Amino acid sequence: MSKDKEEDDALRNLIEEALKVNIEDKKEYKDHQELADTLSAVMAEFLDSFIVVGYDFEGKPISFQGSTKPQQDDALDTLILKYFYQRTGYKVIDGKDPI
Repeated sequence: MSKDKEEDDALRNLIEEALKVNIEDKKEYKDHQELADTLSAVMAEFLDSFIVVGYDFEGKPISFQGSTKPQQDDALDTLILKYFYQRTGYKVIDGKDPI
């Protein structure tokens, strides 16, 4: 197993465990911004920059980004695109898009 894969799995397990604990003590939030602020504070303790995309307990979509520099914004944009490419099976051949 590659080092990146192991690190991804370790981070995923950490987040899953945190979510399991939080489900038992789930808290009500007034609005999207309060939830985003609360999650951002927790995520910032562990990550330099991040994007959160998901659903709250009522099924409402939530998404927000935590970054402090334009370079981090660009890096996160690239990372999310890479994530979607991998999830959909998109492949770049010889540095060129197959489209």
